[in-house]
Amino acid sequence: MKLEKRFYTEHNSLFFLDGTECPVQSEPLHTENGALPDTLYLLSMGAACVELDWKQVGVDEESYNEAFLAALRESLKALETLQLYVFISPSAGQESLDSQEAKDAFIASMSHCARRIKDCASVVGFAVPPQLDAAQFMAELSRKHSHYVFFSRDESLLASDEAIVRW
Repeated sequence: MKLEKRFYTEHNSLFFLDGTECPVQSEPLHTENGALPDTLYLLSMGAACVELDWKQVGVDEESYNEAFLAALRESLKALETLQLYVFISPSAGQESLDSQEAKDAFIASMSHCARRIKDCASVVGFAVPPQLDAAQFMAELSRKHSHYVFFSRDESLLASDEAIVRW
């Protein structure tokens, strides 16, 4: 299922297709067993940041946590009915991303997550983790999810491409 774009970016800001700016919440929310906190339901018309730890998703193909991803998907589908939006901020947590192999596994894990939540219109996109090659991460997730918008706090990345949203 391919979702249509609902947002666009301009000058590192996020906009609905009608031109209305969409505020971006900077304080990340955390999932518990895939469920999002009730505070999400209090947000109005903005995009909330949901931090997603690598271990929650699974660090490699043999350990992907399908139960967690199913619960996350269910929470994200519930947001759709309320017309609330989030972006996913992947975190390596305690895991090291010192090697290219670890970075590739991290990207594969987040790509797997994106596949599991691909039909969730509440998901605006993903934040680009600072320890990764931004182009590689965005290319991998965009391959099957062209509607995703990318977010960053990295000033050099923000300056290099205005299609990145500041958060």
